[in-house]
Amino acid sequence: MVWRASSVALRAAAILVGALAIIPLAYILIRALEADATVWERLWSRQIPALAGNTLALTATTVALSTLFGVGAAWLVERTDLPGARVWRVLLALPLAIPAYVAAICWLILLRRGGVIDQMAMEWMGFARGAFPLPQITNLWGATMVISLCVFPYVFLPVGAVLRSLDRSLEEAARMAGLSAWTTLWRVVLPLAMPAAAGGALLVALYALSDFGTVAMLRYRTFTLAIFQQFAGQVDRSAAAILSFVLIGMAIPVLYGAAWMARRERQLTRTRWQPPRLTRLGRWQPLALLAIGGLTFFSLGLPLLTLGGLTLQGWLVPTEVDRIWGVNNAGVLRYALNSVGLAATAATGAIALAIFPALVAVRQPGRWSSLLLAACQSPFALPGIIIGLSFVLLFNRWMPMLYGTLAVLVVGFVFRLLPQAVTANESALRVVSPSLEQAARTLGDNGIRAFQRVTFPVAAPGLLAGWVLCFVTAMKELPTVILLRPPGFDTLPVRIWVAASESVHTQAAPSAFALIAVTIVTLLIVTHYQAGMEKVLSHS
Repeated sequence: MVWRASSVALRAAAILVGALAIIPLAYILIRALEADATVWERLWSRQIPALAGNTLALTATTVALSTLFGVGAAWLVERTDLPGARVWRVLLALPLAIPAYVAAICWLILLRRGGVIDQMAMEWMGFARGAFPLPQITNLWGATMVISLCVFPYVFLPVGAVLRSLDRSLEEAARMAGLSAWTTLWRVVLPLAMPAAAGGALLVALYALSDFGTVAMLRYRTFTLAIFQQFAGQVDRSAAAILSFVLIGMAIPVLYGAAWMARRERQLTRTRWQPPRLTRLGRWQPLALLAIGGLTFFSLGLPLLTLGGLTLQGWLVPTEVDRIWGVNNAGVLRYALNSVGLAATAATGAIALAIFPALVAVRQPGRWSSLLLAACQSPFALPGIIIGLSFVLLFNRWMPMLYGTLAVLVVGFVFRLLPQAVTANESALRVVSPSLEQAARTLGDNGIRAFQRVTFPVAAPGLLAGWVLCFVTAMKELPTVILLRPPGFDTLPVRIWVAASESVHTQAAPSAFALIAVTIVTLLIVTHYQAGMEKVLSHS
């Protein structure tokens, strides 16, 4: 009887979490459908086709380039005799710590007219002002490059895990059948890694669809930038709701594809695993090192060097603008504490809420639990700017006394992180055998006690990995905090955004450096539990 009561309570809690999760999505859809027909007609005739084209082009090119980087790097690190494989494995995961909008700021500083490279060309090479040829990055290809360099680890990590775990006997069987080494790679190894690559590519697609900071910095107009402009510049927010409605329609198929791919991903079972035989690079080894080193430098080293140089410049050779902005430089520690506190609170809340639907999905599988998971993961279809907009509209209409408070900001972040937390928790809880919980109940423990004494300790490493990944996501989140933060509450991303928007890059750099330092430390904690991290990433 006690077990049945705890099971009913678990289902009720899970259903409540799922119902709360779909509120932002449902409210945006309602506001869009309530909009005047003339607003719909104006947007469909003037904005939506161009925005859809730009957004789809950015998504497609980013997925293609990220997949190329991720699969190529994973093969070189895991399946060849490339020197320093363990070091490269860690370094190539760390670009996840760099927000794409921070990388965009660094590239703008380097490649804009009057920027670092232009100044060096004038002073050291004698070029006239504006005469040195510089690539244009405020366009589709610039946005594609910047975002891809930050998100390719979503492909690299799961593909690397698959390539590292493949049984050597599969390749030996192919070689015994007469296939060459390269034919075996294309016909055996890569097809087995493709489900993981496709899952990572779909995560990249969701990221590209939802990115706001990078496209805003590079002035490449997609749906997220248009939604923010409509929200900030109009009294009637219905146009922003309509654009959000269309973007959600574009994101839902990608979300469904990611969920389908996670279910279909192949799991190889083996009784006697043998480590893979490494491919000898021979004379190609220097070229491979150059490729991996170049990818690491442009994705990790260049942003860090640029931010470090700007920080030192602002401290050692300050301009008058630096002196004015530097009055608040002591506040960087306060912004960092605000960011850490907000991210830790939101990650903890998301992981705690996600326990209920994840447990139901693992212990009570079926159609209704699949629907419950879909409801909890529906915010995945909502970019951060849409979640922020939905809570602004919702609280402004129904609970104006709470609008502009820290509580609303925390709630918005929890819902932003909930899909990631649910997926991470589900992967972690599947490690726990149901027979262990049944044994605990046989010894007299109720459901809650069995979870505390058996389930939680076994699943803790995976839960920790999920918490850290949620924490990193929250640390980097920009649009949600811009829309929901109370007056006077600034975080590191807000400080970076405000300073970069005013082109005071020397004052954006210290906050960006602090943000990257915190996220790198947390990612290094996760790499200590590498197997758990790879499992979460490959299923999230």
